[in-house]
Amino acid sequence: MTFLGLTGLQAGLLALLTTATIVALYFLKHRRHRLVISSTLLWRTAIDQRLENSLFERLRRILSIIIAVVLGLLVALSIARPQIELLTGRVERGVIVLDTSPSMQARTNDGKTRWKHAVESALALVNGAPVTKQFRIADTSGQFDSAFTENRQELRRLIERMRPFVGTTRFPDLEKTPAHFITDGVSRFNLPTGVTSISAFEPASNVGITAFEVRSTPTSPLMYEAYVEIYNSGKQSREVDVTVSGGGQQKIAKTVLIRSGEFFREAMDLSEFEGGGVRAAIRSDEDALPLDDVAFAYLPVKRRTRVQLVTRGNPFLETLLKAHSRVELSMANPQSFVKGADFDVFVFDRFAPPEAPSRPSLVIGAQDVSWLRKPVGNVEHPSFESQLEDHPVMRGVSLHDVTVDRARRIDATNLSVLAGFGSAIPLIVASEQPRWIMLTFDLQSSDLPYHAAFPVFVDNAMAWFGRDRLALRRTPGIVDVPIAKANIRSVDGSAVASRDHIGTTVFEAPDPGLYVASNDESRQYIAVNVTNRQHSEINNSRVRENPNKPAEASFLRHELWFYMLCAALLIFALEWWTYHRRITV
Repeated sequence: MTFLGLTGLQAGLLALLTTATIVALYFLKHRRHRLVISSTLLWRTAIDQRLENSLFERLRRILSIIIAVVLGLLVALSIARPQIELLTGRVERGVIVLDTSPSMQARTNDGKTRWKHAVESALALVNGAPVTKQFRIADTSGQFDSAFTENRQELRRLIERMRPFVGTTRFPDLEKTPAHFITDGVSRFNLPTGVTSISAFEPASNVGITAFEVRSTPTSPLMYEAYVEIYNSGKQSREVDVTVSGGGQQKIAKTVLIRSGEFFREAMDLSEFEGGGVRAAIRSDEDALPLDDVAFAYLPVKRRTRVQLVTRGNPFLETLLKAHSRVELSMANPQSFVKGADFDVFVFDRFAPPEAPSRPSLVIGAQDVSWLRKPVGNVEHPSFESQLEDHPVMRGVSLHDVTVDRARRIDATNLSVLAGFGSAIPLIVASEQPRWIMLTFDLQSSDLPYHAAFPVFVDNAMAWFGRDRLALRRTPGIVDVPIAKANIRSVDGSAVASRDHIGTTVFEAPDPGLYVASNDESRQYIAVNVTNRQHSEINNSRVRENPNKPAEASFLRHELWFYMLCAALLIFALEWWTYHRRITV
């Protein structure tokens, strides 16, 4: 026998002290009082009977002492938490790791999910282990990781609190401790030695959205399309109902047949949609994973941009902006320009105010003002040799045959050089904060207005300035937005808890949805989706069968001290009964 609460010497001393104390209490004698009586004849009969029963009296006293000593030893030794390997097993440690990947939410044939089966397997390991075995409970998302404990109630509570999680996964550090890993085998992990895998896998049918976004069309940046990609990871072909719906009554619906292991891809025209949140949803028979059946995006709202053109006269810009269907144009000359005027966008032609306007600006020709970059010289006959084609302003803009007679030289540090003469001479630059675009040359010294690239460039600039930006794409979990001190709301207007973190705003989005982040200066939509082929391909498992037999339950389900206290209570009740029957004293 070993002891978990005390050392062997301490437990022996405690038992010896307990026994000595109880025996001493039985042999304590009280001083008898002397009484004078007239005759002993009345007591002779009682004395004779006591002499006849002296042996029985001794046995009664010895039995009472034995019962009291046993009762005291049971209580005292339970404090030392004794352990007998034959009954309780050796003290061991183990780790139970649950795979919290999204594929664990797939339903199985019995109506449960793989996750539910994983939880049942984890509880079976805990309940079937020896009472002295300590467990640590962890998962692959890093959300749960407990200390070692043998408290079965606490272990069960921890396991039942865990949930699958969409996000970065990794296998926890085990520190060479034996572990059981309960998984469906879909996500890939590098398992250390000493890990035994337990399968929660069962083949299932699933059709999921693996990509969804709203994007501008290549030919016109102000026209948008919804790109949707759907994957069938099941073993049979499926008819899938596909629906793309907008904030109003606009809807695109179709039914497609997707064969096993194949994709359906299509770009859907959104020209009839008014703008706002866009939702894609699919439905198919026997779909086991609802998580990837819905996805969200944002379509910029169609509205006219209020533009003020400040110029001494420029027929190219005036004609183009007046003909623009999405522009509401107002004209002004530099002398009549009023700071703080209520417009969405300003276009400054060969002029710039001394202070930065409160709205985005397109500046034609470099100007010597504090909020722009100061010109430091001229460049004769530069050509467009480099272009930032992935910037929204430069999409579809071809400048290779545009000529420029003269441009101003500026320092483009911390600016986006959209186009330039080599790497040292910027010709078109952009600033994010505050937002402005500047051409370092004026239109009179270039043939840019005569090229097809000019209206496309102005269209792109108006879209970048005056319209909502497309939604950022994020996955469920912890979401970061590149806006400081932003208020986060869901698409239905409900406030979402958030916090600031190094110039960004961070919030938690456990499920797919559309959110908006805004402060006094800007607004940004965020589409949170589970659009990942790895998550939707729920049958790509490396663990097909469970090679492990169920753990055999130990002989005792509690530690010995629990049974010792129960025995003490039983003996106490027995002693109370024998005392009132005058069997013990």
